[in-house]
Amino acid sequence: MLNGTGSVALRSGRRLPAKYQFGTHQEHHWVGYLICDTESVDPSEFSYKILLQCEGGIAVELAVTNWTARYMAVVGCPLPEFNQVA
Repeated sequence: MLNGTGSVALRSGRRLPAKYQFGTHQEHHWVGYLICDTESVDPSEFSYKILLQCEGGIAVELAVTNWTARYMAVVGCPLPEFNQVA
């Protein structure tokens, strides 16, 4: 399992602090959870890809498969280093 902290960039440009837990984190296939407060976020923010910027500098492009006010279930893949958002 891969755990850590980072921030989520939503489609609107808004950033949310988040903890992440990925049970599967192979080269091009990551599956896990983001733990963050989504209570005040418009659900339409999850209808497109979101970007997780991990504390170690890795950027992961994710699709939200389910969410509650406290977590999001996600799938995605890490972005190549040259394509990451600073």
